[in-house]
Amino acid sequence: MPVGEEIDCGSYEVTEEEIVDFATTWDPQYFHIDRDLAEHSDFGGLIASGLHTASIFQRLATTGVYQRYDVVAGKEIHNMRFLRPVRAGDTLTCTIVIRSVDPAGPGRSLVTIYGALANQHHRPVLELHVESLVRSRAVQQSAVNSD
Repeated sequence: MPVGEEIDCGSYEVTEEEIVDFATTWDPQYFHIDRDLAEHSDFGGLIASGLHTASIFQRLATTGVYQRYDVVAGKEIHNMRFLRPVRAGDTLTCTIVIRSVDPAGPGRSLVTIYGALANQHHRPVLELHVESLVRSRAVQQSAVNSD
């Protein structure tokens, strides 16, 4: 895993339909599901649930990085911050920086990443640190001796 390198995990455009669908099932607050009431809220219109935003991060992180590795399990999320609302029509871009890869028992490593989503105006909407357990493999002895 490339420790310290910023990895672009792609982008995703958020639609009004999915904002309402997600929130109707998982976070049915009026400013996520009712356009008319949301217009008169502090947000001035519909916004995506924070959990929806975090789910978009997870999808982009998985397709952009995680699926290349054998992730055993997520362990902990630290400092998840929702920095500004996500609205219909926003295109969110995901970046990840792998902060560390440390041994965590036989055949496993603890991987710590910093992740972020930014909107189409390059303004951050989400940031977080995630720890995951990932299967590691032993370095081939022949590769070590060839250096």
